[in-house]
Amino acid sequence: MNLIANRRPITISRLLAPLKRILTRLGVGPGHEIRLRSNYRLGDIKVRVSFDRVPIEITLGQDDKKLHLYPETRIDERGKVNRTGNFVIVDPAAKPDRITGFLRLTPRSWVSLGSGDRVQQALFNYPDAVDEEHLVVIQGPESLVFRNLSDAGSTIGRFASDARGTREGSYRRLREIFGGSIEPLPADEALALIEKVNEVMQYEAYRSRNDWGTPGGLVMLPGSLTPILVADLHAQVDNLLTVLSQNAFLDALEDGSAALIILGDAVHCEEDGKLREMDSSMLMMDLIFRLKLRFPLQVFYVRGNHDSFTEDIAKDGVPQGLLWAKELIARRGHAYRKAMEDFYRLLPFVVASTDFLACHAAAPKENVTRNMLVNLHRHPELAIELVNNRQLQPSRPNGYGRGDVKRFRRTLDLQKHTTFIVGHTPMDSDNTMWLNINGIKNHHVLYSARVGQVGVFTRIGGAMVPLIYPVDAVTALIKQLKDEPA
Repeated sequence: MNLIANRRPITISRLLAPLKRILTRLGVGPGHEIRLRSNYRLGDIKVRVSFDRVPIEITLGQDDKKLHLYPETRIDERGKVNRTGNFVIVDPAAKPDRITGFLRLTPRSWVSLGSGDRVQQALFNYPDAVDEEHLVVIQGPESLVFRNLSDAGSTIGRFASDARGTREGSYRRLREIFGGSIEPLPADEALALIEKVNEVMQYEAYRSRNDWGTPGGLVMLPGSLTPILVADLHAQVDNLLTVLSQNAFLDALEDGSAALIILGDAVHCEEDGKLREMDSSMLMMDLIFRLKLRFPLQVFYVRGNHDSFTEDIAKDGVPQGLLWAKELIARRGHAYRKAMEDFYRLLPFVVASTDFLACHAAAPKENVTRNMLVNLHRHPELAIELVNNRQLQPSRPNGYGRGDVKRFRRTLDLQKHTTFIVGHTPMDSDNTMWLNINGIKNHHVLYSARVGQVGVFTRIGGAMVPLIYPVDAVTALIKQLKDEPA
């Protein structure tokens, strides 16, 4: 599929379109509010629709492309569907069992719908009749504002929507994968589980063997697998479960068409007041191990700096690495702690495919080869750099920069603008992802441990796309499910 629509001849309308867009985004120009009861054809005048008139079906052109706009929701522990204050725009023609994407409209923001946007084209597969800038949608304080920019026109109307959707079916499948409620396993079951996982890790797919005859530090996934990337989950179990219950991610794992890639640091909660709490870390690893056994060719865990028992792993003076080891021994015994150490030893450090490259923390600052990445046991300084270094800053002169990212891509014979994703370094305390960091095109930071929202990268329509989901209370919701009769 083409990611960019075919260019159209220059017209007066196209020449004036930039000025019209500027005026629209400034809220300039006449307009009126309508009570949307039936389909309404938009003209040159902007239209306001109150929030109680949604969901809305948007038709671009003469029935050329339909999109659905509805409130974004979060499901709480009682099963109640609550609005987040945002809206999402989706393609209703997308197959429910295929990974799809959406656009998010946040308060006092706008989105310009049209084929000139590469991400939109990948998400919605616009036909040629949709203009490069077709329709602007603005979320105002109390209403949505629509302004048509196309000679082909646009129409808005109502449609019925089930806010809860099909998530409950995913909850039941996750319950089945885990073997019941989402709770830490008894010590004997936990030990048996991790030992089985370590057996699988000895022969993990898509990893060249190093010169010791064990799996090397590099995972090279085939381009046929759709990546689903999360990073730095830090014991936020509902964040991972939300990702698995959204979109068609779980369907794609089950049919073998996708790979879940966890970029390290799944353990050690970073919420204030919970730095010493390790139960959620145990639960997180139990769940990941269940997923690995269920989907050995579809689930990959890349090593992070918190995947260790070292005393260097500390936050705000709390020695989380040492506490992690101590708690595992106390709750599950010395054998389990040793098995977890074996798991860490067996982990890869880098994962790549035809159109993305990812590791926990950093691109190497020196020239490396594919062989060095495979034989990381012979290059401990490189391994440390991949999980510990951060982006170049005035206060961090030893950080990596644009040239290092470029060289890292070239090491694996990837295109110069291949998407490069890391975790490890959240750029602020509010968001879950940051795009084109330090002005490096297609270099993104992902941090999937935010309370209330979780970021994920995946491939849609041939493009790597960032998605953010509100976090549902999935653990509690799964616990409330009753087992279906045999």
